[in-house]
Amino acid sequence: MKDLKAVFFDFDGTLVDSERFYFEAWKPILKYHFSIDLDFETWIQHFAGHTLARNLLTMKELWDVEVKEEFMWKTTRENYAQQDMLSIPLMPHARELIHFLVEQDIQIGLVTSNFRPTVDRMLTHYDLHEHFSWFVTREDVVNPKPNPSCYEKALQLSGFSKEEVVAIEDTATGARAAIDAGLKCIAVTKQKAERDRLDFATYLFSDLKEVNAILR
Repeated sequence: MKDLKAVFFDFDGTLVDSERFYFEAWKPILKYHFSIDLDFETWIQHFAGHTLARNLLTMKELWDVEVKEEFMWKTTRENYAQQDMLSIPLMPHARELIHFLVEQDIQIGLVTSNFRPTVDRMLTHYDLHEHFSWFVTREDVVNPKPNPSCYEKALQLSGFSKEEVVAIEDTATGARAAIDAGLKCIAVTKQKAERDRLDFATYLFSDLKEVNAILR
C-alpha cells in the first residue's frame, strides 16, 4: 500500500480472538437471571464490537429486558475472571502481520473500546506490547465507536495524515468509526453477519494473512 506510515488495529476480534470468550461469559448470566438462551450467532449479530451500555440497550430492544449497568458490569467481570482472559488466543496470523509491519518500519497503534489494563496485560502476555506506539482505549474518549473521535485522537497522537494511515477492524461498528474519521479501513472477519454489514469498508478480507499480502 503506497505511502503507508502507520496501521491502527482494533483489539477484540481483530488482534485477539475474544468474541467467543465474551459470549461464554454473557450466556449463563442471561440464562440464569433473564431466562434468555443466547446463541453465538445472535451475539455476533447484535453484541460483538459494542460497549456494555449499547449491549444493555440491545437487550431491551430484543427481549424487553431492563437491567442496570452496574449489575451487568459486576457479573460479567466475575465470569471473565473465572475464565482467565490470558487464555484468549491471538487471531490467526496476527503475530506475523505485526512483525512484518515492524520490519517495514511501519508504526503501529491500537484503537479499542476495551480498557487499558486489559490491553496492556494481554499484549504483554503475547510479547507484543513494545511494538505499539500509541494507544487509544475506552478511558480516552467520551463517545466510543462508532463515533470517530477515537480514530481522530489516534491520528493526532501519530502525527500522520489520514492518507498515510490504514485502520484494521472486524465489525461494522469499528469500521464506521474509522471511515468517518477519514481513514481507509480494512475489515477482517469470517462472520457472515458482520460481512453483510461491511460493504462500505475499503477492503474486506477473511483473515489477517490476506491483509499481510495487500500491505506488501
